[in-house]
This record gives sequence, C-alpha cells and structure tokens, in this order.
Amino acid sequence: MKKFILSAVAAFCLFSSAFGVAPDLPTATIAGQKYYVYEIKKGDSLYGIANRFGWNLDVLVELNPSMQEKLQRGAKIYYPALVAASSAREEQAYEPMESYPVIRHIVKKGDTVYSIARMYEVSVDTIYEYNPSARSGVKRGEVITIPQQSDQINDGSSHFFYTIRPGDTLADIAERFNTGVEQLMRDNKGVSENNFQAGDLLRVSVNSNKNNIVTETVDETRVSFGDSYKARKDDTWESVADKTGVDVADLKEANPDVELKKNAIIAVPLIETESVEREVEATDEREGTLEGRRDIYKEVHGLAVADTLAGMEPSVSIALVIEDPSSKRDNEFTRGMFVALDRLKNYPCRISLKVLHDNHTAADSVAVVENLLGSLDDFDADVVVATHEKNFPTWLADYGEEHGAEIVNVFDVKSELYLDNPSLIHLLTPSSYFCEEVGDWVESAFPGSRLVLVGKPDADDAFADAILARMGEAGVMRKSIEDLPSLSLNDDERYLFYGYAVTKDEVASMLSAIDALKEQNPLAYVKVMGRPSWITLADGLKEQFGRNDVYFPSRFFFDHAGPDGKKFMAEYSAIYGHNPIRSFPTYAAAGYDIINYFVPAVAKNDGDFNAYLPQVSGLQTPISLQRVGNWGGFFNPSAYMIRYNPYGEIEKILITK
Repeated sequence: MKKFILSAVAAFCLFSSAFGVAPDLPTATIAGQKYYVYEIKKGDSLYGIANRFGWNLDVLVELNPSMQEKLQRGAKIYYPALVAASSAREEQAYEPMESYPVIRHIVKKGDTVYSIARMYEVSVDTIYEYNPSARSGVKRGEVITIPQQSDQINDGSSHFFYTIRPGDTLADIAERFNTGVEQLMRDNKGVSENNFQAGDLLRVSVNSNKNNIVTETVDETRVSFGDSYKARKDDTWESVADKTGVDVADLKEANPDVELKKNAIIAVPLIETESVEREVEATDEREGTLEGRRDIYKEVHGLAVADTLAGMEPSVSIALVIEDPSSKRDNEFTRGMFVALDRLKNYPCRISLKVLHDNHTAADSVAVVENLLGSLDDFDADVVVATHEKNFPTWLADYGEEHGAEIVNVFDVKSELYLDNPSLIHLLTPSSYFCEEVGDWVESAFPGSRLVLVGKPDADDAFADAILARMGEAGVMRKSIEDLPSLSLNDDERYLFYGYAVTKDEVASMLSAIDALKEQNPLAYVKVMGRPSWITLADGLKEQFGRNDVYFPSRFFFDHAGPDGKKFMAEYSAIYGHNPIRSFPTYAAAGYDIINYFVPAVAKNDGDFNAYLPQVSGLQTPISLQRVGNWGGFFNPSAYMIRYNPYGEIEKILITK
C-alpha cells in the first residue's frame, strides 16, 4: 500500500469541499470520481459560480476549459465533490504536535539518574532541572518527571515515548504517528504481537514515513469537460458516442437525468490516461495482517521463516570474540566452552563455534575491526560472546543491533550499553541492581538485627550503603577492629557485623576479634557479612569463615569441592591433562556456563529471545535474563549470597526475587 502526496491544488480543492457547505446539486460519478453538476443559467460567470459555492476558481477552469471563453445557457459545469475528501485527509502527512505528554518514570530496582537519562535520551541536567531531589540520588518507587521536547521529536533528533493504551495495536500506533510497524519493531526490539500490552512504553519515530519517499510511475486518469454536443432529432446515446468518441457509459454518467431529445445539450467528458511520476510514501502491505506482521518481526530480528526451517536440522551458531588470545583468561574461557561442547556432543542440533581475535592496536584498529565484521557476516552467528573486561566494544554492540544477533558481555560490569541497545546481554548483575538486591536480602534475612560497621569506612563501598539504607541509622554501631574486644553484647539482641576490610590480614583480625566476642557472649545472636572481594580470601580463611558463619555477596561462585565442581574438573582434566586455573571468577567455568545456557536456549527459541529464555543455576553463574525495557537489552539480575556455615558447608543462596 502506498500513500500519494497530494498536489497543492488538489489538496486545496478537497479541503475546501470538506469544510465548506455542501451545495444542493446533483452529482455524477465519472472514472471513479464524484462531481457536482451545475446547469448554467442566464447571467452566470465562472467567478460567480465559484464564489457562490465556495469553489476554487482555478480548479473550476482547469476542469471545464471550454467554459472559459463563453458560458452556454443549459450547458453543464462540473466540480469535484466531497466523496474523496475524507480519505484524502487521512492520507495527508501527520502533523507534528506542539507538545507531548511528560514521561512519569517510576524508579525501579537498579535505576540511577544516569541510566534513566540514557533510557529516555535526555541529559542528566534535564533530570535534575525537573527533579531537584534527584541530585542526592533516586529511590525505588519515586516518580521522576521528564519533559518530552516537541521540537526535537518533530525534527527526528529524538523519539516520542508513548504509553500503550487498552485497545491499541501496533498498526494503529504506526498510522497515528505516521511511522511503520517495521520501524516500531526496530525501535522496540522487545515488542512482539504476543507481548504487546497496555501500560508498556514504546519508543516512536514520529513521522518517519516522510523519510520513506520513493518516486513511482503510475497511470493517472485525467478528466475534463470539453465542448458540449447539441443533440439531433434522431440521435441515440450510441450515435452520440460515435460522433464524440466517448464511451456510452461515460456519456450517461456525465449527464445524469438528461433526456436525450432534439436540442438537448450533452456534456462531453474527455478522459485520458497517462503515465506520470509521483512521490509516494512506501509502506508494507504486510502491516495490515497478523501473518504479515509476524513476517516483519522475523525480518527485524533476523529469524528464519517457517519455510526455511521446514525439514532442516535445528542449528545453533556461536561466535567467540576474545580480547587477548595470549591471556590466561581468554584461553581458559575458550577451553571451558570446548568442555561444554564435548558434553553436548549428542544434543539434538547442529552446533557451530567460531573463535575470533580482537587483539588490535590503535594503529590497525580500523582494518582489524573491518576483518572481524566480515568474518561475523560470513559466519552469521545467532549469539556473539565477547570476553572484554573493560571498554566493551561499541562496534560489536552496533553489529548486533544491525544484524539481529545477541551480543553477550561476559565480564565488563561497568558497561551500560545494554540500557539502550536491544542486542546486548549483560551477563553479570549490574552494580546498582546488585547493591539493592543485597540490601533487600539482608533486611529480610536478618530482621531486627543491630548493624555493626567494622573497620575504616570506605566511601566506595556501595554494599555497606545499601545495607545501611535498608536497615536504617537507628542503633548502628561503628567500630574499628581494635575496638571490638571491648564491645559488650546483649544476649537478647541480634547483631550483624559488616566488615569494610579488604586485605587478608585485616579480615583475619576482624574475624578473630568477633570469634572472641562470641566466646564471651555465647547466647548472643551474631552474624558476619563481608564484601564481595572476600571471595578471593575464601581458600586461606575457610576455617575462620565457617567458625564465624560468614556471608558475602557474589555474582559468581565456583565450588571446586562440590559434586558439580568435581565433575567439571574431571571433564576438563580428561581433555587438557590438568585442572583449570584457579581464578575469581573461574574463567573455564564461565565459558562452560555460556555454552550450556545459550545452546539449548537458541535451539528452543529459534533465536527469538522474546519467545523463550530459560533460568539456570549454572556451574558458576546463575542466569535469569530480563529486558531493561522494550528498546533496551537484557541484563542478568541473578546473584548469590555465599555462606560458610559452622558445619563446614558452603551454601550458595540465590538472592534474586
């Protein structure tokens, strides 16, 4: 379906007809167009007729050229009627709004001022201007007001954020804002026909169809009314048609209610068809049907159509882009992937893995990136996994968005590309979200406990801040490690000791002091919690951790001594002849988890991550992906609380809600 851009004259004509008073005149339909028919009377002029009925004089003259010199009494004069005005108005381009409703964003777990600003394409200063209290941070449940700049939306430099209403459809919204269903799906990769629901936000490219203009050659029928014919005594409609060269049906349509008799004046329409070039807004005919929109969705997301899949063996292709092929991290990660592939060798699908090296320098960056992009194009991966720990490559994120491939950021915790890039999968829990999860869990796990902050305060310890925010300042004690021996505990109180310490010696000293306190106060309820970095001290302080019932949060934890850990190490050793390198995280286990998650996931969802996403505990990392929004990517909110209990056991407590 294509929308024609109306010429100025035609548009003015239809506008006049639509909003003027409809004249009480007979009408005639000729070549599909409806016309008013006026019979000329003595004293009439074209100007007078146009003025009387509110018609455009230029259109009247153009349609009735033979009347320009002399009006013949009893002759017919024609003017376009209202019939096409309604449809014509609907086909006119969308008129940009002078103002758009403000966004009222309800702060969610993990939101920051920066992430909200990035999500809605505004500056942090704009957030502060309209929400002054946000300068000291935002709180879950708080409403943040964000204006929508009409000038920026109308000129296409930013999007309009629209809240879906009950009864809305993708096609309705596309038509309302003069965009396309395909464009809506590209702007909102998280949206499909199956999950489209009222209350969700959409990002809309207002009036984007104005940029979708093509020139097309079309056959156009032009109608005008030339000289009239004065009927003779023996004339019939057939004889008049022969004499004028006009079809009988067209003659009759142009002369409604005319009795063919001697001296009757017959209007002779001149109907010509010619090929002309017109500018049109090209839209996709498939947008009008559910099946068609599903086909568009598959194209947008790079999914195979059913005909392509018929009779074919399921397949999953994964590309691995490693940052440094000489590093132990990347070698171990790759080896872990191969251990998982060996485990899945009998899985009922064809699995392909391609390993690429992104070890370019500033001098050769352009050439290396171009080669990598070419290799990715040739391989056509469903999932691209990258091992960069810092400065996750934007060129890879852009490739995923353009080609419908999912891009997995395994290690770079600080990257925020997932906030507005729908192809990104942020595997490790984002810091702000992780901190809030820890605070929520501590509040529910240790209700009524008195918080004791131990050690030198650290302004960068966001976990301590999150716990303090949930448990409150009332009753909080702040002690140095040296002060702990003099602390007196009450038997009827509950205590949660949180340690700022990060070095092995400091942590050991803190735990020794708490151990002594527990001996002096055996009836007191005492729990100890540390920072995520304590995972690196676990091997050397395992006994002290267990004796003090220590907890610490972690995005990952590989239990070498557990049954799953022992099984993995045996499989790894059988292939490579040695155990995996001990590290935090254990890189081989990370590669193993990636394959074990994404191969079955893609095999079941055919590459459509809106359709199916499993939840798995993983050998090292729990994975439960969710989208940050309809136009954003995925992040993994899952994390553990690691507990070394007094019975010599290590517990991995999933703290995700």
